[in-house]
Amino acid sequence: MKSEPQLVAAAHLSYIGSFRKLVEHSPAGATYVDDRAFTFATGLMIPTFNGCIVTLPIAASELTESLEWLSSRELPYEVSIAEPLAPELADVVVGSGLSINRVPYPGMVLHPVPASPAPPPDVTVVPGLVPGLADYLPASFAADPDVRVFNARLDGRPVGISIAIRTGDVAGVYAVGTRPESRGRGVGTAATWAAVDAGSEWGADTIVLQASEMGLSLYQRMGFRTVVRYVKFSGGPSQASPA
Repeated sequence: MKSEPQLVAAAHLSYIGSFRKLVEHSPAGATYVDDRAFTFATGLMIPTFNGCIVTLPIAASELTESLEWLSSRELPYEVSIAEPLAPELADVVVGSGLSINRVPYPGMVLHPVPASPAPPPDVTVVPGLVPGLADYLPASFAADPDVRVFNARLDGRPVGISIAIRTGDVAGVYAVGTRPESRGRGVGTAATWAAVDAGSEWGADTIVLQASEMGLSLYQRMGFRTVVRYVKFSGGPSQASPA
């Protein structure tokens, strides 16, 4: 069994590793510094896919440099700071034009990893991209041996997705989503378990995810628990969507 500090470290590792992997496969991808604040840009005009993740103590001046680098790329971006570090750094991020999200962003882990239950009879999960997702994810990303992409289907129709990403000995569950009209049917749960199973197949004994408000209760029912919270910052002039 991993200790609590080890689980927190696993949460950080997977969170950063997921974006490092996406940058690796993005033609316009780049990173700035990643020793204390992993600062990255994929080139996609989506705030979530560009940003800065702070998991270790960092000087305000260093964070300012990272944010200036992001701003210079003229891409929308977000900033996530591990909650214990946020009080000393929040003013730096707000001063760059972003706004603090008052609801913390939970970093959750599943450890040890249980056997997954069978999905509902009308839900199937198979490898492959949901139509339209290829517009955002490079083909090489889905083909990476450290990535598994799943297509969740309801009565044979593609209505959901999940992605598993391996970083070292930890696996992360990302991009879980279900079409609004198909929610409440077990699709998201089945897609999440498929990504968990991919992690188990890789030999990971810890599965990590970051939970939205919508998904939090679902993940708690599955056995995930919060080991760290991130304070997120978004919005501002630099994140305006293109016309």
